[in-house]
Amino acid sequence: MIRAVTLDFWNTLLDDSHPPARDEVRTARLYEIVAPYGYAPGPEAIHAAFVKVWRHFDRIWFKKSRTPSTAESAAVLLRALRIRLPQEARERVVTMLEEIILESPPRTVEGVPETLPLLAERYALAIVSDAALSPGRVLRRVLELHGLEQWFAAFFFSDEHGWSKPDPRAFLTPLAALGVAPAEAVHVGDIQRTDIAGAQAAGLQAIHFVGVNSADLPVSSAQAVVARFSELPAAISRLG
Repeated sequence: MIRAVTLDFWNTLLDDSHPPARDEVRTARLYEIVAPYGYAPGPEAIHAAFVKVWRHFDRIWFKKSRTPSTAESAAVLLRALRIRLPQEARERVVTMLEEIILESPPRTVEGVPETLPLLAERYALAIVSDAALSPGRVLRRVLELHGLEQWFAAFFFSDEHGWSKPDPRAFLTPLAALGVAPAEAVHVGDIQRTDIAGAQAAGLQAIHFVGVNSADLPVSSAQAVVARFSELPAAISRLG
């Protein structure tokens, strides 16, 4: 019997596949911080520096099942731009990178606001999410902006624990908080490597949500596939 459902954050609950002009805003905010210290990086240079940030992020994420902290990413960014700042200014860069998403938050996936209450009536719900530039404390605020945090009894954000999906602990930690065994849980997410294979290796069943990102569908090993979030209650019932 299914007693708990864990859900991915990105492209499962929140759709960031077509983000607003966040890159442009981030570039402008970075320039505002560094300009008083005599630096004037152009948009192309900043873009190239962020490419290095994401390459560094992916290398750590793939090889070590850990997501670099925002402070690590900020250090890569500033080093790529050959910018040296005093501690206070470096901290402002970190905070800006963490919180810029609040100025242009992702939208909820269609069907999420209506379906989460239905799921919460039947199952204990938890979020299992890898964090990139925005840490868990900020992603919680995004959930609050959309009124979604109330439906979850446990949260796992990779920056708060030191490991990320597909490490089994990413799934087992929130399940332990819920008092639910892996065999009694199902995870819903959009990435085969982290969400599907990761959950299955930890002993959960997995539902592949392809409503936003279907890139991994051809290699999916999930027990079920859904294209609409509103289809989840029925899909989970069939697994149970």
